Amino acid sequence: MVKRNNYPTTHPGCEIALTTECMKDGRWSVVANIEHTLGDGVQVTPLPVTHERFESEAAAHAFGLAQAEEYLTRAAPAA
Repeated sequence: MVKRNNYPTTHPGCEIALTTECMKDGRWSVVANIEHTLGDGVQVTPLPVTHERFESEAAAHAFGLAQAEEYLTRAAPAA
């Protein structure tokens, strides 16, 4: 089973896109992307894929969301 979710962020034009998947062994994996929209274009930045597997979808989801939020915090320009 694959589930895809998009979440708004506080960064203008940026969304977090998460994909979780239940693997054959019943454990979960996650992939996170940052989608940055500017005008009519969308730039998708894939984040490093972890080979870690999680006991639940919620745990995989939380990991991916935290990874994406950390990336956005580090990538934000200094004010």
